[in-house]
Amino acid sequence: MLRRNVENGIPAAIRLLGGCYANGGLGLVPSHKKAARLWQRAADFGDAFAIYNLGVSYWNGRGVKIDKNKAVKYYRMAADRGYPNAQYHIGICLCNGDGVAQDYTEAMRFYKLAADQGYTTAEYNLGVVYANGDGVTRDNAEAVRWLERAAAKGYEDAKSALAKIRILGF
Repeated sequence: MLRRNVENGIPAAIRLLGGCYANGGLGLVPSHKKAARLWQRAADFGDAFAIYNLGVSYWNGRGVKIDKNKAVKYYRMAADRGYPNAQYHIGICLCNGDGVAQDYTEAMRFYKLAADQGYTTAEYNLGVVYANGDGVTRDNAEAVRWLERAAAKGYEDAKSALAKIRILGF
């Protein structure tokens, strides 16, 4: 059924088959090269998850040559389509200046987009950025708010950061 949907050009099926090749699912022999080709095909249809997966492929050099600039381009494309994983990862790239010029303001915008969709790691990162004042005005109340959201979901790093804030009082 999956192959039939792939042959009919269903983007989600194409992306899914790419995932099967990447992970060796459904008894397929793992092939990152085939996965990247399939994700490119699904990306051409505008599938945000496939676009993101293609970015990860370029970031890690799985099935394609490592190219952080292309990875960032794909992350941004998927982020602009509302995909929270991509929003978080473009935020990381912008925060670290990795594959793109460092821009804390833009990083915060992307972290917030992902966090507003409930992406736990983005919530944690927002909390840390506000606690440290990295590129933003230090704001303990905002830090605690975001860290509490991540901690409520069981995110251990957020729990530790909250404990540190409460013990040290900063």
